[in-house]
Amino acid sequence: MDNTLSIPDLASDFDLYQKNAVPIFIAKATTYGILPAAITNLALMTVKWNGYVSACELDSTKGTGATENRNLYQPIYAAAIRSIIELYLLNNINVLPADALTLNIHTPTGKKASVSAPTSTVRVVVSYKEALAMYFSYVDSVTGKRARPKGVAFVQIVYTVDVVPPASVDACMGNVFINRANNKITFASGDVGKKAYCFGRYVNSNGKFGPWCAMFSATII
Repeated sequence: MDNTLSIPDLASDFDLYQKNAVPIFIAKATTYGILPAAITNLALMTVKWNGYVSACELDSTKGTGATENRNLYQPIYAAAIRSIIELYLLNNINVLPADALTLNIHTPTGKKASVSAPTSTVRVVVSYKEALAMYFSYVDSVTGKRARPKGVAFVQIVYTVDVVPPASVDACMGNVFINRANNKITFASGDVGKKAYCFGRYVNSNGKFGPWCAMFSATII
């Protein structure tokens, strides 16, 4: 049985939760195997969340509008935090008990079955449904079907925007985790005409990674 995670829903409780969780991500990113790009992306969201919270507390800005902005952003920010925990920490045996307690990671009683790392990878198809966005679908490299292998939670795609291909996957600083609810990457207007060079792989529910697929690319329009 896998560990479970609970994140507070009440805004004040969630704010305290994220103030404790984010420093753990940053301080122990290397120890827990969190990709630098994931920390970078979350940092921008943390700044935005803190701004909304501050607006709710200052006499000059607090009110219905400030509260609504905070409440609308909370599920977006919470989903990003949940993604990091589920991908890197939830079933990571290196996570200290104190950190698991702080993050509200709960270990079920009884024997827990470990899921092996995926052995197949993905064949990705890029489609265009709107400007400055790429949508991704994929099939398994072994079965040729869209069904993910047992235990796989996400498809991770790393990418870089350039006019020439990167030397390796390590040069790709962009990072996104694809599932049914999130299957696209958006780009800036200045990226039009350039290419997004990408690599993809499976990530299972234990945070174990499959092999990277061959590099693929698509033009940003």
